[in-house]
Amino acid sequence: MEENLFKNSLIENFVIFRHGKAQRPFDADDDFSRNLVERGIKEAKSQAQRLFEIGFAPDIVLVSSANRAFQTWQAAKEIFPNSEELITRDLYLASPNIYWQHVIDTKAKNVMLIAHDPGLHDLCRYFLKGNDETIDAHYLAADLPTAGIAWFQRDSKIKSGMKLISHLRPIKSAD
Repeated sequence: MEENLFKNSLIENFVIFRHGKAQRPFDADDDFSRNLVERGIKEAKSQAQRLFEIGFAPDIVLVSSANRAFQTWQAAKEIFPNSEELITRDLYLASPNIYWQHVIDTKAKNVMLIAHDPGLHDLCRYFLKGNDETIDAHYLAADLPTAGIAWFQRDSKIKSGMKLISHLRPIKSAD
């Protein structure tokens, strides 16, 4: 990541949202075509609702055009009806640098990114530098599960420039 992450940036809040639970790789024609399973759709809706309830609403949502990321956004979209969307193949299995450059390029204050690991988790770990050792930070450093969400807020006192506000792991249902 470059030294000045916020050069020419208006970013205040950044949410990383990993796509929901998807088909196993061998159940799809190819990785890009993998669809969400029923659990993935339910978790995407639930996670979006939880994020909204704790106070986040994106100005823009950046979405990988791979089926599982696009379907995650389709499931979550009704919670954020006023959000602009940008769906692009550039975000399919991208590196943290590419993800971050797309976020900066939006020129928006509140951005949500729906995409894939390992790049999303690597970006989370980068932003955790200098954050307090909370239980949320501990779990996020170890894992960003499918349908997992990490909300970061700009904070110049933190080494990475981003403070972890919330880490929402999906709530496992009894079905």
